[in-house]
Amino acid sequence: MTVVPLPQRPIRGHASSRGISIRELSARTGSTLRALRHYEDMGLLTAGRNARGARCYDADQRHAANLIAGLRRLGMPLRDIHTAVAADLPPGDRAAVVARFLADETDRAAERLQDLRLTLLALETSGLDSLADAPSVLPAEERRHAR
Repeated sequence: MTVVPLPQRPIRGHASSRGISIRELSARTGSTLRALRHYEDMGLLTAGRNARGARCYDADQRHAANLIAGLRRLGMPLRDIHTAVAADLPPGDRAAVVARFLADETDRAAERLQDLRLTLLALETSGLDSLADAPSVLPAEERRHAR
């Protein structure tokens, strides 16, 4: 791993356009310090180092961290994020990875919503006891994996 020192932040407390600390990046992205370090260990982020040796993130890394945080909030697994941000893939292929994940998540959400609507309808028409008397039905997620 190559460590590139970045200049320190200005003393006034305003972040330099060249780099911000890991704590500032954490605050901006909503990611924990531990998560950001993990992303670096996985190769998703590359931190430079300031004069004191502390991690320092430039604009490109801030952009990458925001993308990773957004995809994590959507529930995307890190292995898929790693593929989506891989520099060796063309941008269209990287976008396709995210699009496939979002399409799958949309399908899962639609199945879950259908299950909830059917359960609500049964509850409203037959009461709570009818739900206990109904045959056990696998949730949408389990039905899909049982096929």
